[in-house]
Amino acid sequence: MSAAADHQDISFPPIRPLGPGDLARCVALSVDRGWSPERAKWALLLAACEVFGIDAPDGRGLAGVVVLTRWGADYASVGMMLVAARYGRRGLGRALMEHLLRAAGDDATVTLFATDLGKPLYEKLGFEAVRRNVAFTGHFRPPADSDNSKKRGVAGLVRAATEADLPAILALDRAAFGADRGRILTRLPAFAERIAVLEAAEPAGQGIVGYAAVWRNEPASAVIGPLVAPNAEAARRLVTELAVHARTPVRLDLDPDRPELPGWADARGLEPTRRNVVMARGAGVLRGTPERLFAPISVALA
Repeated sequence: MSAAADHQDISFPPIRPLGPGDLARCVALSVDRGWSPERAKWALLLAACEVFGIDAPDGRGLAGVVVLTRWGADYASVGMMLVAARYGRRGLGRALMEHLLRAAGDDATVTLFATDLGKPLYEKLGFEAVRRNVAFTGHFRPPADSDNSKKRGVAGLVRAATEADLPAILALDRAAFGADRGRILTRLPAFAERIAVLEAAEPAGQGIVGYAAVWRNEPASAVIGPLVAPNAEAARRLVTELAVHARTPVRLDLDPDRPELPGWADARGLEPTRRNVVMARGAGVLRGTPERLFAPISVALA
């Protein structure tokens, strides 16, 4: 296969589907590009998503990789688009993206988190910016009244999730996101370090109205996501419940143009660090109740 027309000196193998047996190769490619190894996240993606890769002609692992996650027949996301440093500027990124878009289907809306480096390619492929994203990172400083587990506030009671809560979490998430994220969320209890839920105070019997998870991102940070809540107060209580138990810096990805959480996160010790943009290709249909979506599962799962 010629992955792109500008190859002159190397013939690349065809793009192929990757599976759990390619975990070490994906981890090595992340390290090659200066990313964290993220072994646990790669294991999740290889098990739950469609991962496409190109083997390196020199026999040293992968030349490139990209992840397609389907949220339904007409909705998908792109993540972990990586090309080995030694094979840069040879069209592999475009070849992988074009392959992924064909797999997603012409009628699908596809979203991604774009870095400044990748944005020009995505624009050429028809993606448009829809909002900004900022990673707030640091050691969380809890407020004085951070003991969520022993009191019921106006927003409700925050507690640790149990296995019995999963159906309610899936239903809540689908209503907020506007599509079924069950292929990832059903694996969340095994992947995440902690999951917290919010039980409504009023009306009685409403049940779970918010949830959040925290998972380990190598080498030493705790990522909070997804974060689904009925309002800002509820979102802050869920974040606090998870962040106060973190023994490492916490990362929380937020839309800086929404007023509810960025200022609060900064005041709690999470400073704005990495910035990127969320882009979409396809019909811009408003889905779910986006005002209840405060943080993504991961920037690999837009």
